[in-house]
Amino acid sequence: MLPNLLLIASCLTVVVVVVGENNEVTVPAVRVVRLQVDYRNASVSDLQKIHKWNAIMRNSVLASLKFINKHWLICGGSPSDGSSTSNADCGKAQVTGEIVGDKHYRINVTLIAERDPVKNAKVGATSTVYAVAHIGLKGGIFQYTNALKTLGKPEPKLAFDEAFFCYRGATLVDTDKCRLCTPGTIYDEFDEKCIACPRGEYQDEHGRTSCKACPESTTTVGTGTQKKEQCIHVCPPGYFYDTASKMCETCGLRGYQPSSGQDRCILCPEGTVPIFQNSTSIAHCLDKCRAGMQRSSDGSTCEPCPIGSFKSADDMVCMMCPTGRTTLSKASKSLAACHIKICFPGTILDHSTFKCEPCDFGTYMDEYDGRICKTCPVSTTTYQQGANSAKMCEWTNQCKASTHNCHWLAACIDLPDENHKKMYSCKCKPGFVGNGFHCVDACEGFCLNGGSCLKTGRGETKCICRNGFVGRRCQTEE
Repeated sequence: MLPNLLLIASCLTVVVVVVGENNEVTVPAVRVVRLQVDYRNASVSDLQKIHKWNAIMRNSVLASLKFINKHWLICGGSPSDGSSTSNADCGKAQVTGEIVGDKHYRINVTLIAERDPVKNAKVGATSTVYAVAHIGLKGGIFQYTNALKTLGKPEPKLAFDEAFFCYRGATLVDTDKCRLCTPGTIYDEFDEKCIACPRGEYQDEHGRTSCKACPESTTTVGTGTQKKEQCIHVCPPGYFYDTASKMCETCGLRGYQPSSGQDRCILCPEGTVPIFQNSTSIAHCLDKCRAGMQRSSDGSTCEPCPIGSFKSADDMVCMMCPTGRTTLSKASKSLAACHIKICFPGTILDHSTFKCEPCDFGTYMDEYDGRICKTCPVSTTTYQQGANSAKMCEWTNQCKASTHNCHWLAACIDLPDENHKKMYSCKCKPGFVGNGFHCVDACEGFCLNGGSCLKTGRGETKCICRNGFVGRRCQTEE
């Protein structure tokens, strides 16, 4: 590896981006070249006497490079690509000198170079960086200043080497290209490779050296996450994040989940089922029950499938019958058992005919698929068959329940119901007369010929007749 090449390569700016398959992005690698100019008849001992020789020598070599670059544009970052002129005039080249022998002095030049072919700034001709530098060597360019002339004549052959480097955030591919780290990964400077972002972080851009943290109370399912939208709520063990509902859901029959912040559950081994809705361990996966049976809620026993469901030996849990169908009994083992029509509220299944029959008087059924009608509470009954609610159970004593139609001036008398019909009678209170459904004051119109009506303590009427009239109602003239 060429010395100092990596250091100088870090100064460039990427200007060309190529997007390839799999969302990969490549950019041209940095071309760094090293030139070595040997002076084998140099007055090495005299160099140490020259004040600030290293600085003088460096400035002299840079002047030579600038002269070459003025005509051939060999330094990387020429003005045509829009980058800074400090690179276009070879200002970032590194120049060092070393004493190789008693009369042997060597100048090392490391610079960021354009890719071949390079162009002549005036006539449009093309050449290579090596060829241009070699022509300059023969033309005396490395004796361009008085300082360089003190080294004597350089060797006629120029030592040349090159290498390609990538910026941080990219890896070298195909010798001279840089592949930027893809979203979900970042560049690891220690290992010099792209690595996946850890859990809880993501990266949605190419060529980055650090990942972005997920918002508070969210995480990622795994490593290498590429989008902020992939940060999910931290669901506790036994739950998973449902991307559709955007909520934490229990694993249920999906299996178990021992970790938090996951978007799926782990399936139980074949032949076993989870015993809890939020199972957190494979230890919660127990053997499946035989056909017609399923695990109880605590997983301790096998219990029969309820009416309206079935389970084969291969099923994990009891399955509900199709809509409108049910089973005759518990512990059904196949879909074929779902041949019973579901009875609507107000009716129950007749086990002899497999037909739905209405509940009798005094009973009701307020559920679908009822098997035994429910009896009305004491002192209540239904006055029609097929009652489908407990609210249809009415008091048999309409007087006590105040469900009669007696007048407010009448007394209600309860009678035994006949043929499931409400029976009661109404009698006007003492001092009032009528059919019980309508009562009026007994004195109203009772005394005739101007007689006055009085009531006894029992409500009986008595007339006080005017002179000249007699009779119970003063109806007779004397």
